[in-house]
Amino acid sequence: MNLSYGKAKTGGAGADDWAFGTDLGIATNFQTNLNIVPAKGAIKTTEALVAGSGYSVGVGLIKCSSTGGSGTGATFTCRTEYSVGALIANRSLTFNPGEFNENITIRVTATGDPITGSTTAIAGVSANGTGASFILSSTNGQINKCSVVAEGTGYIEGETISFTKTAIEAGFGAGNVTNLPTGGVLNVGPLAGDISGSIIQIVSVDGGSGYTVGDTLTLQEIGSSNTGTATVDVLTLDLGLSLNSSPNNRYPRAVKLSSGTQAAPKTIEFVGLDDVNVIIGGFVIGTVFPFNFKQIIDAGTDAVLGDITILY
Repeated sequence: MNLSYGKAKTGGAGADDWAFGTDLGIATNFQTNLNIVPAKGAIKTTEALVAGSGYSVGVGLIKCSSTGGSGTGATFTCRTEYSVGALIANRSLTFNPGEFNENITIRVTATGDPITGSTTAIAGVSANGTGASFILSSTNGQINKCSVVAEGTGYIEGETISFTKTAIEAGFGAGNVTNLPTGGVLNVGPLAGDISGSIIQIVSVDGGSGYTVGDTLTLQEIGSSNTGTATVDVLTLDLGLSLNSSPNNRYPRAVKLSSGTQAAPKTIEFVGLDDVNVIIGGFVIGTVFPFNFKQIIDAGTDAVLGDITILY
């Protein structure tokens, strides 16, 4: 066999066999390339901020984690302000040290026994806010706790929540009575730190990984027990540098047959380096034909695979 071309591969069941229709390139001389690619879906910019509620106020910037979307790990530095007035759910409000509060009691009408218990959710009256509901609690007849149930809207710092005699007695249940005079109210407040904040600005983002453009994320304040409702959409992904290696393929330079005669020569179909198929005939046993090609195709080849040797 003429091996002046270098490496030889024989079709068929040999150690270096090959098959019809396969890429016959041999990887050699790997080159390192520097590509700019999305850095694992890291978030670069966002849009469509919905301010929501449920965040700390009066503390400057807050740090938020995120849920939702296709990725993980993104965190946001956010700026907050007072929301549209949502009270903080489950918050215990401070009682106003007014003329009635310290001595307001709730008792069973029939016996005068003091009540230890809580109301159902009842409404309170304020100058600005609406829609919130509250639970009042008493110990040995003294009303001493007010908790936020529904957050409502429109509340502002400094205002007072007032509860009427009728609302209190209905909340504790029929047959119970307060010592509030007719027309009197129980005042809770003024509100101070009881209103949740909204996110008004995304200051910076640590982009995480795996996100896609258009993901909608919900922001949760890190270190807070409150549930935030602000959302933001992913607008663009950050870019990073990626190194990868790609080979330069070495392709066959000649072909040799171990079959075919002058009277009955063989024909081979090649895919050239220009990706154009050509069919070449006249192959006879022992002849080395110099030709650069990528593949040998079965359809236009009448030589048996095991009779064809390719040379590099």
